[in-house]
Amino acid sequence: MANKKFRLSAEDMVPGVAPEDGCLATDRIVVDGHPVGYMYRDGWGRVFTAGDETPECLADAGHLNMLTLNVIANYDRSIVPYLQAPPGSAFIRHQDGFVEDPEGAPRAPDEVTSPTLNPQFPVISGDHELTESWVLTVPEPMNFRIDSNSGSSSAVFWRPGLTAMLTPWGNPRNDAPAHRLQQVRGHVSPRGYDHAEWSEDGVHYLTFRLDERAGDGRLPALYGFVVSNAGHVQVAVYVDSGDDLTSAQALVRSVKSRR
Repeated sequence: MANKKFRLSAEDMVPGVAPEDGCLATDRIVVDGHPVGYMYRDGWGRVFTAGDETPECLADAGHLNMLTLNVIANYDRSIVPYLQAPPGSAFIRHQDGFVEDPEGAPRAPDEVTSPTLNPQFPVISGDHELTESWVLTVPEPMNFRIDSNSGSSSAVFWRPGLTAMLTPWGNPRNDAPAHRLQQVRGHVSPRGYDHAEWSEDGVHYLTFRLDERAGDGRLPALYGFVVSNAGHVQVAVYVDSGDDLTSAQALVRSVKSRR
């Protein structure tokens, strides 16, 4: 739909109604003014629909709009109490509020969930786009979610025995990779050991182990940084066994830069 006219203008927006995290909303809400009828949160983020869109409409990116939660909350403030629901959850409008959809967020028809994984979260395996500048290969099926705070967003991949957190950082000052690598070396713990550094296709890798004495039987964690012209990815992987550590190292080696 070209030349969309949104129901609310920028001047109509009240700040602070909801967080500024990104989300998707259909034209039925922001153009036609229909209240939110169905909303869900998957590993990519939150999606808001009127609930009466056809599958063809939902499959057409031209009918979807990337907004912030604060914008969509200005259209329909009844969504606000449900914004803290975890990935995998979905809600259907009921009168002036919402009830939880027991089937959870929609899944791709060919998505397979291992019995050892959490069915309430998306499952990722194989090539995955971390950001427009970074990609990686998940070596085996893992659950996936995005953790956000005020300063950054982390992609979290996990399965029994392994939890990996990858946090991309940009390069607004266009630092050279050598300069960024020197900066991240300053964040290596003095208690770190089993250090490794290598380069491949213009990407620089730095890893180390750290025994944090968690007291829960975990092995020392694998930490690291992957540096390129795009900035760097900060990595933390927590493992329970030697086999899990092998998967952790494969995950780090798979991180590649598109720049």
